[in-house]
Amino acid sequence: MSYAIAIAELRQIIADTDYNKRVTKKTMTGNSDGNNTVFFTYDKKFFPDTLEIYINDELVTSGYTVSSETIGQITFDSAPDINSEVRASYYWQWWTDADLKNFLNKGAEQIGISIASVTNAASDTAYLQVPGGLKTPTLLFAAYLANTSLVSYLVTRKHSSEFLLEQDGNTDSGYNETVKLLKDSADSFMKQSIDLADRFYKRQGRQFAPAFGIKNVNTKVYGPTR
Repeated sequence: MSYAIAIAELRQIIADTDYNKRVTKKTMTGNSDGNNTVFFTYDKKFFPDTLEIYINDELVTSGYTVSSETIGQITFDSAPDINSEVRASYYWQWWTDADLKNFLNKGAEQIGISIASVTNAASDTAYLQVPGGLKTPTLLFAAYLANTSLVSYLVTRKHSSEFLLEQDGNTDSGYNETVKLLKDSADSFMKQSIDLADRFYKRQGRQFAPAFGIKNVNTKVYGPTR
C-alpha cells in the first residue's frame, strides 16, 4: 500500500478527512492596534482555497496574503483599523500528510518492522516494508500515535495565551471531556492494533514470536492535576 492510500485511510480512522471540519467567522488572533498586519487563524492547517476573511463583518477579497497555511498565518498589506474585528471562515484539519507519514513509519517500527534487517531501507520508509497482514495493525497504531499527540497538543494549548475558551463554545468540563474521549479512543486503537498483530503472528504459527516490542507510549500531560 502506498503512502497516499495509507494516509487517506488513516485520515478516515481518525476523522481528519478533507473538508470535514468547517468554521465560520471565527475570531483571528492578533492585535487590532492599527499597526499590526499579522494575524493567525485559531485552527491551524487550513485549506487556503477555502479561506474567507472578514473585517468588521465585511468580506475582504484582497489585500492580504496567506503566509503559512500550516500555522494559520495571514499577512495584510496594510493594518486593519484600530479595534477592528478580524474573523475568518475556512476548512481545516489536524494533521498534514507529512505528520501522518511520520505516524505510519513509527507505527511500523512498533509493530515489528526491523529497518536494520531490510536492505537499503531507511526509517522514513518503514511503513513500505510492512507485510500485507500487518497493514491494518500498523494503521491502528499510527492512529493511536496521532490521537495521543493530539491530546498532548490540546492540553498544552489550553494553558497558552492563544486559547480562548468561548471560541470552542465549550465549558471547561466539556473541554476536559473532549480530551478524555480522545485518550479513550487512542487506547482503543492501541488495543485493536496489538490484538490484530497477535492474530497475524498466530496464523503464521509464531504467536508473539517476533517480540516486536509493542509498548505503551505515554505522553506527559502538563498542567494542574484536576
